[in-house]
Amino acid sequence: MSVADEYGFDDPGSPLLAEARTGWERWCATDPCLAVVDDLTDLRSWTQQASLEDKLTVLRELAKLTASDRSAVAALVWLLIPGACRVAEALSDLSPDVDALVASELWVQASQAHRLRTPWIARALLNATRRQVAGQLGVGHRCDRTWRQVHLAADLTALAQSIPGVDPGGEASLDAAAEFDAFVGLAIADGAVDEDQVTLLHDLAIAADAVDAPSHRGRLGLTTPAAVELVARDRPQAARTLRRRASQALDQLRAYAASGTAHVEQVHADDPGAA
Repeated sequence: MSVADEYGFDDPGSPLLAEARTGWERWCATDPCLAVVDDLTDLRSWTQQASLEDKLTVLRELAKLTASDRSAVAALVWLLIPGACRVAEALSDLSPDVDALVASELWVQASQAHRLRTPWIARALLNATRRQVAGQLGVGHRCDRTWRQVHLAADLTALAQSIPGVDPGGEASLDAAAEFDAFVGLAIADGAVDEDQVTLLHDLAIAADAVDAPSHRGRLGLTTPAAVELVARDRPQAARTLRRRASQALDQLRAYAASGTAHVEQVHADDPGAA
């Protein structure tokens, strides 16, 4: 089984795929932004050749349609199947039913795509899917594995690599992203940062990856001018404001990671039986 099998997408005669393809034809007839290929099944190939701006536009328009059209949810899910399969593979050691869990959660997240404020629709949906499934499977509680990741994240060197999270050949990066998502979830729950700050860092990390920002500049590349300017296109704040907010959020995460690690080390020191 695979994530695609859970939807029946591997079957050319799949009713859900037929519904998505019919919807695509209907939308292309009325929305020139979506009319980049005649058939939905050609869209994945198109994304491999298209510019970043064009891909973001298509995903944004498709996400808007999920507010009222189930066919749009199906089309968006179909498009994200390769990424969802990588998420399932990265979490496969946690449950034999991971394909079904990822498929179910991806549908839930795609159904809410119209609510996203980030321009990075695909990565936001895959990150949310991974985070929710990992939480269902117990990755995300205050266990030793999570706190080890907090320790590694103390200097935030994993941030630029983990948050983009969709390296096609990077199984290890997906594992790191799942753990880092758990850490960020804890930081939000404990009030160390808020969701808007995390969303900004998420967008900047993806932008830094897109423009190949050097990690040794601008807070791991996140606040380099090219990355900030790219994110500023879709936000009302000035680039200078976004850069300042991002630096503040990074400082807050650094402080939170340091304080959490110190707490765990103290617990281990007091408990001779702790490994």
